[in-house]
Amino acid sequence: MFLSRRSFIQTASLSVLASAAYPAVFAQSEVEPKDDLFSPEHLTVFNGVSRQTFEAMIGESFAVSDAKGPLASLALLSVAAVAPVQAATKPLMVGRVPKAPPQSTTSFSLRFQGSGAALEQGTYTFEQQALGSFPLFIVPAGPGADSPTCTAIFNLLSAPERI
Repeated sequence: MFLSRRSFIQTASLSVLASAAYPAVFAQSEVEPKDDLFSPEHLTVFNGVSRQTFEAMIGESFAVSDAKGPLASLALLSVAAVAPVQAATKPLMVGRVPKAPPQSTTSFSLRFQGSGAALEQGTYTFEQQALGSFPLFIVPAGPGADSPTCTAIFNLLSAPERI
């Protein structure tokens, strides 16, 4: 195929214009950083947390809020062990190379009781004097004698076993 000098210059000029316009086509206005509940800064409170951490807080109050503001105060009623999910007993093989061994989990539940209307299932910001502020997903656990209760489940991964 014959390419004339004029065709070459036209094609090159269009390529330069297209490459200059390309970033502008896909450019977005600067996005405001949102307050992400699950950012590492919010989750550092869970470093080293265990069932024993919460057992020492039974009876204490936790302030609960959402993006709109304060909602309720919940008292920690109980902390209970939850049966962990059974992991594979043998290392899985991928081809001839053993796959990394599964991590074991430690699971426990927290049961809270509050006064007033029940909170819907969802993630709320909990605040407690010793732990600070942290996000927690809760599920309504039914009405209590005088007030509704809710539950949060923790599944903590432990370091994988070495083969």
